Amino acid sequence: MIAVDGLHGRVAVADLDAGEVATCPIPDSWLERHLGGRGLGIRLLLESMSAGVDPLGPENRLVFAAGPLSGYSVPGSSRYWVGARSPLTGSLGESYSGGSFGHFLARSGVDAILVEGRADDPVVLRVTDGDLTLEPAGDCWGEPTDVVDDALASRPNRAVAAIGPAGEHEVHLASIINDSGHAAGGRGLGAVMGAKRLKAVVVGGDSPPPLAEPERFERLTRAFRRGLAENERLQQWATFGTTAAVEILHEQGLLPTKHFERGRFEGADEIGARALSASLRVGQRGCLGCPLECKPVVRGECRGVSIDDASGPEYETLAAFGSLLCNDDLEAIALANQRCNALGMDTIGVGHVIAAAMEAGHVEWGDADAILGLVEQIATREGIGDVLADGPDAAAEALGIDDAATVKGAPAGMHDPRGKKGLGLSAATSPRGATHMEGFHDTLVEHHVETDLPVETGLAADATDGKPDAVVTFENAQSFVNSLVFCSHVVVTVGPDRNFESLCALAAAATGLKLSVETALEIGERNYALGKLFAAREGFSITDDSLPKRLRKPLADDPGGPDLPRASFDREELEAMKRDYYDRRGWTDDGIAPETLERLGLSIVATARQCAPDHQTGRRSVCESLQLLL
Repeated sequence: MIAVDGLHGRVAVADLDAGEVATCPIPDSWLERHLGGRGLGIRLLLESMSAGVDPLGPENRLVFAAGPLSGYSVPGSSRYWVGARSPLTGSLGESYSGGSFGHFLARSGVDAILVEGRADDPVVLRVTDGDLTLEPAGDCWGEPTDVVDDALASRPNRAVAAIGPAGEHEVHLASIINDSGHAAGGRGLGAVMGAKRLKAVVVGGDSPPPLAEPERFERLTRAFRRGLAENERLQQWATFGTTAAVEILHEQGLLPTKHFERGRFEGADEIGARALSASLRVGQRGCLGCPLECKPVVRGECRGVSIDDASGPEYETLAAFGSLLCNDDLEAIALANQRCNALGMDTIGVGHVIAAAMEAGHVEWGDADAILGLVEQIATREGIGDVLADGPDAAAEALGIDDAATVKGAPAGMHDPRGKKGLGLSAATSPRGATHMEGFHDTLVEHHVETDLPVETGLAADATDGKPDAVVTFENAQSFVNSLVFCSHVVVTVGPDRNFESLCALAAAATGLKLSVETALEIGERNYALGKLFAAREGFSITDDSLPKRLRKPLADDPGGPDLPRASFDREELEAMKRDYYDRRGWTDDGIAPETLERLGLSIVATARQCAPDHQTGRRSVCESLQLLL
């Protein structure tokens, strides 16, 4: 028996060089300290490979991980985490995706899958019902992700995570796509799969991990689901999903427009939630087991091409292919999104590099036909697409653009930090580069609200006072959520209908651990620190924790006023916040202070990577190394 229920306590290790797959036990202490998801995943990466490996080389490891709630149809629990060293940033590359893949990974008999090496010929990895195999990818290589999904997920209780042509061409913006449109994007992890000649991973089974308190878990699950149904704020997801943010941010003057030059887009009404509902949206769909169907289903036609997408454009895509590029052609946006899903590319990153091409004069602003053409060129590295395929920083340098809207090479999400100072601090200091999914959103505490978290509320969104403490607390809370691999859209941390404490109780019933809010925040902090350790060993320091001037200079269309200066983010303002943030976290300029590592139980991780290759005796398998820890 393992010390923590809710988990299998095993990882499947696929050695592509040897063509072998085996399962290995995971140390109990890892499960207790990190749970699953991002904590377990980053720990496996840190312990199994040395610093400085080529992100597209065989030495890089790729890890898929589920969480302790993943196999039980709890609303929001069917997600998975995937990570590696990112070819886009050189730092930790991690991403999350919904659908059903995480659910079936957790029911396959393992908590995680670690892939090492590089196959001679393209392969598909199967981890299903204890069956661990590598088989030729055959005709799947070269096919779009939806075709691969149809071919490999034909049996019940199966899910597929695959790459498209973009991953095969090692495009640094390549995503991993599961369930025909759910994307693990943003860090080029599809390129890592492509470099390993791994076309797809198939998971499945009917063996969920044991529960510590099955009856209590079932009772708490019913209560959690009922709470979602009664939550009016969350029910809005089932109506519009994230698409309503287009109109909201436009009204606030914070809708990224013309490569972040402006905060308002004249065509916002043409690409927002109401326009989508009036023209293309035919329904909504959700992840497995979740009643909040937040993903739009769209149908229509564009340029003679059928739009029939079960994962239509959400807010980030509407902004990245719309306002960011001054494009108000909603049908073209939907088609670009559909093609990115099929080709396996991150829509935010692709929007960034096309914006760079427009700013450099290679393409006219708002040219929808050119946008659609560039999507295809980037995926296959044809023409200017070869330059854009290496990401925003490389594109900006090649095209002569002053600076890209990136942090540590990662493209900023479609949320402007000039009006959300806490979000800007999160983006600047994140070990994985710019992020909006784990970052703090200032609107959460803009008013005096009830919360179970130890944080001050009533903090103005564009103010800096009190933000470092708030950012750390909310990052730790979200890091705990991500260690469960739970959906942040169904977790409510503030207000009378908050449910973070209920989530902790659910996790406790699954694992048998005592998980108070305080303990959950400690686990979240520990696992967030793992990301910092990864970034630090790759050479990232406090000097890399900054925002580009593109995201700091005043918005061009903000008129300001005597008592309301134009939205901007002063460098000195950010530096002061950053110093307070580092002090609050117990970080040093180039890593983490020894006393902080000791408090979090991470000293051994920082000083000795027991699973890393043995440089004296040669290559050591991950399974052999894990055995040394038991």
